[in-house]
Amino acid sequence: MAYYSNSKLSTYETCPWKFKLAYIDRLEVEEEGIEAFLGSRFHEAMEKLYRELPFRTMSLEELKAYYQEQWKKNFHDQVVILAPDRTADDYFRLGLKFIEDYYRHYYPFNQNRVLGLEQKIEIDLDGDGRYIILGYVDRIDLTPEGVIEIHDYKTSSSLPEQAQADADRQLALYQLGVKRKWPWVEKFKLVWHYVAFDLEITSTRTPEQLEQLKQEIRRLINQIEADREFLPRESILCQWCAFWDYCPLKKHEATLEKLPANEYLNEEGVVLVNKYIDYLNRKKEAEAELEKLREAIIEYARKNGLTKVLGSEFHVTLSRQEKLKIPAAGEEKRALLEELIKKAGLWEKLSTLDRFALERAIRTRQLEPQLLAKLSELVSKEEQITLHTGKNEGPSD
Repeated sequence: MAYYSNSKLSTYETCPWKFKLAYIDRLEVEEEGIEAFLGSRFHEAMEKLYRELPFRTMSLEELKAYYQEQWKKNFHDQVVILAPDRTADDYFRLGLKFIEDYYRHYYPFNQNRVLGLEQKIEIDLDGDGRYIILGYVDRIDLTPEGVIEIHDYKTSSSLPEQAQADADRQLALYQLGVKRKWPWVEKFKLVWHYVAFDLEITSTRTPEQLEQLKQEIRRLINQIEADREFLPRESILCQWCAFWDYCPLKKHEATLEKLPANEYLNEEGVVLVNKYIDYLNRKKEAEAELEKLREAIIEYARKNGLTKVLGSEFHVTLSRQEKLKIPAAGEEKRALLEELIKKAGLWEKLSTLDRFALERAIRTRQLEPQLLAKLSELVSKEEQITLHTGKNEGPSD
């Protein structure tokens, strides 16, 4: 039985290759982004604050001292800081500010009754063990009005729009788990603490929205379990990924970053790509000049009534032939043309097999198993490699 979590599902959506490395190959990396490190220390401080609450209310200075202790205890050489001109001390002080703002906002922390801290939640979507989601809720509260609040601390430097919170699935999944744990609960509120802004964002879910969420998670898990390639997907989130040394999209960049500046241009891959781009640029320039010359020759021949134009050693002969241009797929004329051919009973004779549609149907297994098996016997596979070019992005881009 496979267990999933929201972070596990999100990893697949962000990059299937990273999902494979982290959750199938179970590759461990020591690198940790400073933002994630700060987030962990803040969560520890909040857990400490609320666990002490039944016995005493910690002072702000005590809480800050605990945060500092955990920071020093857990800091390591593999904590990565990407922001230029920023240091670990900058982020440490930022965390202190988050704690001070939160403490002053919610003191004396008696607004609600705390039911759970870092509470493990298990969500069985269908009740048969097929789709199991695990998670840990930062804090679960019971309000005086009988509402269960599911709290999550966010140390992100960006504040999401309300629509993003309303579409967020993590706390909605936790709501399903809490409901399973305590079936008597009728009212829920989802609460995000964006501590960088000292603001709360809240949201609720209807039963219909929760049912739709279940369907979406089932589909996503089915997609993951049917995946056999786990292709890498490049995005802005790559800059926080610790798997560059194992990624076919980022491995070469990771290698180059480790080279001294005087060796960079001599690295074999850099030499090959630079040479390829050089020849490609020359080809594009030549093709542009050829097109200009072609048009000039056609115009010269037309003006002088010629079908043969001589050079010093070679000549060019012009021949004219009319060819049909079929409207592209999706155009109105294309639909009308196809309908006309069908009505004439000539569709089978005149239409052609759409190779791309057939390939897509076979690859995604959209066809019946028997038909899929027969088609697989009739088609063959070949490896096709296409080279694409693009401009490298600098560190500040």
